[in-house]
Amino acid sequence: MTIEQAFAEWIDQINENETVNNSIIGFNFGLFETTKGFEMYLIGSKKFEIDDEDWASYVDFEPKQKYFQFGKEFSADKDWQAIQQLSEKLVRSYVGSEKFKTSLFANAKGITTGFDDGNLTVINVKD
Repeated sequence: MTIEQAFAEWIDQINENETVNNSIIGFNFGLFETTKGFEMYLIGSKKFEIDDEDWASYVDFEPKQKYFQFGKEFSADKDWQAIQQLSEKLVRSYVGSEKFKTSLFANAKGITTGFDDGNLTVINVKD
């Protein structure tokens, strides 16, 4: 299974098993490194501020399957910048897909990704 397929499967499971109300307007696909390699997590928030990344620290939604592991087989010999770029690619691809239009993310004001100790990259913004 490719990393793209594994990510799509993770997102599909979240969409099948979770619901959010319209008060959740921001989603962040956060990144961090563990001894097992790089991981991603998903949170939702009732806040979203394009000019203030602190919104992502207000966690109002956490799916039961909150974490996605990139796995050592993929992340070996990769630095954080490569993982950041990959996460941007994965999330952008999903946001551009047909499945996104009917997902729990579809009404979000903003979707971001980034490392906990770095800047967030805005993937999608709605007015």
